[in-house]
Amino acid sequence: MHKLLRKPQAIYTTTTVLWFICALAHCVWRTHAALSGPPSPDLYSNHVSFQLVTFLVFWVPAWLIGLLVILVGEFAVFGRKPNHSSKRTR
Repeated sequence: MHKLLRKPQAIYTTTTVLWFICALAHCVWRTHAALSGPPSPDLYSNHVSFQLVTFLVFWVPAWLIGLLVILVGEFAVFGRKPNHSSKRTR
């Protein structure tokens, strides 16, 4: 596995999978917290579908920006390596 994580694509894939798991856990936690309290007088807000839509509208953009920042940082660190064999000779 140590050799597998040396490839940049494997690192990007691992980061994206971990990001997805964390975002899903946050969604489940937030939905559970919103629905476990006393019922809201607004009946529509007592449904799981409404809580999922509000998560998609308000939290997913922040999660996507975070993923983008992390992936750009990883690309800067682990990105393309210079190919010395293709240098032009004078």
